[in-house]
Amino acid sequence: MLAVRLRGPCEALTLEDVPLPEPAGTQVRIRVAGCGVCHTDLHVVDGVQARVVLPRTLGHEVAGRVDAVGPDAAGPLRRARLKLGDAVVVAGGWGCGACDDCLAGEEQRCGQSTAPGFQVDGGYAEAMLVPHPRHLVGLRDLDPVEAAPLADAGITPYRAVRRARPWLDGERRVLIIGCGALGQFTLQYLRMGRARSALRIAVRELEPARLERAAELGADYGLLDGDPEMTIEALGGAADVVFDVVGTDVTLAHAAAVVAPDGLVMLVGEAGGRLPFGFETTPIEAWLTTVAWGSRDDLRDVVRIARRGRLRWDVERMPLRDAAKAHARLRRRKVNGRFVLVP
Repeated sequence: MLAVRLRGPCEALTLEDVPLPEPAGTQVRIRVAGCGVCHTDLHVVDGVQARVVLPRTLGHEVAGRVDAVGPDAAGPLRRARLKLGDAVVVAGGWGCGACDDCLAGEEQRCGQSTAPGFQVDGGYAEAMLVPHPRHLVGLRDLDPVEAAPLADAGITPYRAVRRARPWLDGERRVLIIGCGALGQFTLQYLRMGRARSALRIAVRELEPARLERAAELGADYGLLDGDPEMTIEALGGAADVVFDVVGTDVTLAHAAAVVAPDGLVMLVGEAGGRLPFGFETTPIEAWLTTVAWGSRDDLRDVVRIARRGRLRWDVERMPLRDAAKAHARLRRRKVNGRFVLVP
């Protein structure tokens, strides 16, 4: 089968003919229908992403069809109400299955977790192995190519907004830094439900076209870059919540400068940024936290919302062999939604 692999940090992606993997034990083989191209993939190529084992087939945003199962996977597959040929999206963050986090369904927090495209081979390929059926969520009538971005761009903002709920009740001020795929999902989740109409939401971006998209999705204000004073003025005060879906030193510094006392900075993007922590660097009693992918239940919720037609996202399909071209365009920010590689 064909796979796009990275041999070492900063090396070129290579299209290789590799053996079709055979599932053993509880493993499930997925015939990849589509794999999203994420900024984190660029961080892997650049050698700045933590916990990556190379050489590796990239790709962690995967959807496809159940193709084959190991001898111990048939029962768990039935209990998951799945069968051969079903369309599925793959939940990343595969834990040990026995620790407290895993037993609570939060495998992405497991200290021994592995993830496709990072420590094991991922979805830039015609097929991939998933260690257990519990990592699969059925898509039913959703197109698996279109649904691939739900595995990360869809689920991570969902978890971020869910974790930020205590700061989102009533007339609150919210800033989203970045409005690519993750930012657009973040904005839509914030606007779901009656109470969300009371939120005052600003989006800070570098691309005018993305600000236009943000306005379509419900943003009250669009900020083309700008200093912290401009952000605070647009919101009518300091932000109760800042979702940084970029994650550079610059965006984190902006988040810390505009967040209110007792406000929340939720770091979503993994661009490797750092923020000094201390009494002089953040407002008093402000909260700083990260979000790690999402749980299986989070992914089920996201698929359910998508199936109801309550989410909008853009997909540009590209052939698997054009993965390097997709990376080059992503670096130049020449995409408004998500590239999805199609074998």
